Amino acid sequence: MEQEIIVPECFNKIAELAIKLGVAPLNQLPGCWEHEVDDLWSIKLNGHDSTIDGVPPFHMYVYYGGWPAGAVSPTEGGVIAAGESANEDAFIEAIDQAILRPVEVQP
Repeated sequence: MEQEIIVPECFNKIAELAIKLGVAPLNQLPGCWEHEVDDLWSIKLNGHDSTIDGVPPFHMYVYYGGWPAGAVSPTEGGVIAAGESANEDAFIEAIDQAILRPVEVQP
């Protein structure tokens, strides 16, 4: 029997944001995708099948205020800080807001 893989919500939402911003597919980038979700949250996501810049294959490192706040994989789950301001719900809300923002067209 095949085991169902449940992808973490934050990873799905980051994928949605990457598509909206036109950076997908991430495995076509020369390295990790680094993105500031908002003034507090940022990510480094490796879409390749080898470790790049210390990020394991297909993993996302999450930062809050410039500090490490988590590591997430689409197949292995992960962990995100559980502080009052820095937590998974706050991270997902920041991604949701980023998805809603209009895309700025570069000249």
